[in-house]
Amino acid sequence: MNISILVIIAFVVLPIYVDLGLRASLDHIEGRGTVGGIDFKAYYLAAHLLQRGEDFYDVRAQEGAMISFGLPLNDSLYIYPPLLAILFLPLTALPVGRAAQVWFFFNLALYGLTLAILVKSMGLDTLKEKIAPLILLAFLFAPVLFTLYKGQINIVILFLLALTYWFYKRGNLAWAGVSLACATMIKVVPGLLIFYFLWKREYVVVWAAMGTIAVIGILGLIIAGPSAHYTFFSSVLPALGAPRPNPSNQSLGGYLSLFFIPNPFTSCILNSPPLWKLLTALLSLLLILSISILCPRAKRAGVDLEVSLVVATIPLVSRIAWVDLYSLLLLPYAVLARHLLQGKGRRIHVVLVVSSFFLLSSPRLVDLWTNYVAQYDWLLGNPFSLGLPFYGAIALWLVLAHMCWMKSERVTTHV
Repeated sequence: MNISILVIIAFVVLPIYVDLGLRASLDHIEGRGTVGGIDFKAYYLAAHLLQRGEDFYDVRAQEGAMISFGLPLNDSLYIYPPLLAILFLPLTALPVGRAAQVWFFFNLALYGLTLAILVKSMGLDTLKEKIAPLILLAFLFAPVLFTLYKGQINIVILFLLALTYWFYKRGNLAWAGVSLACATMIKVVPGLLIFYFLWKREYVVVWAAMGTIAVIGILGLIIAGPSAHYTFFSSVLPALGAPRPNPSNQSLGGYLSLFFIPNPFTSCILNSPPLWKLLTALLSLLLILSISILCPRAKRAGVDLEVSLVVATIPLVSRIAWVDLYSLLLLPYAVLARHLLQGKGRRIHVVLVVSSFFLLSSPRLVDLWTNYVAQYDWLLGNPFSLGLPFYGAIALWLVLAHMCWMKSERVTTHV
């Protein structure tokens, strides 16, 4: 293993993360436009409201909690299933600043464990000298840094997805379903993998997932009450379908909204919310249906590429995908690293994967670029200039789709 790179990780990269956790895990509270702990704040306040028996989805209640804790008022509200608020209850025993630090370092440790699981389950530990550079790149992946900085839940989701793959590969199908169900009950969108396993006739995974969802749902009803669940499904979840044109929203729907929804960032080419809704729905459906074509039901060969393809689809079809959600793509990158380093891909695959990594690592560049183009009307009127991470996600998806197709063709040829 490359000792020099390990030294860089231990004495340069990790200290940067530690400093960020100690100094800036809640710098959002300073009101200077920084976003440290901005998502953590929503989870923490929701847990406090739950503890007091209040409606943690109520906007006024959340704003009142922000004021009582001396936090800036903004639209960063709790929009997750009740389970996440329940899981945050223990952290309410700590002051908000200390709780933010605990949450940051918990996620940092969990990220290290996730990388270890990915390295082992993907067989990357056999690559010896190449492991250290890959780990360094994983720690430099900007969506991960943003997830930690904002206090987002995505590291937990990535861990549960890595665990799902680990259990599935080892033949522990029931535990794979349990892990996947936990991820789905926290953030919903990983549920796309349940449909994938249903398509592949992996019924043990599916039944274990559905059973776990039922158990968690019943416990949630007992702890949070039926009212919170009704509000989530009747009000919160449908509201997430509304357009959110913002350069940081790099989902398919978010990207298209810059073209068809009036916004302060671009001059939309056509003010047509119905067209936005239609295109978003059709293209999202096309991506999902492509999975059924590229992942044959009867074949288990290439399941790592197939799972990666589904994971890469999740942020694209989500209505809201801030750049930090793309931290989930560490799983597909780990799979592709193994395939490409073993010479199983093509040169164009390498070029696209490397390009996608740097495009997805450009959220700060996106912010700077947004401020820059705002000064020039000819750039401001061009939504194409604000989709760098989205282009990176599409490039990665295309590589995975093509490699799944190649794998399917090879298997068919040998049958």
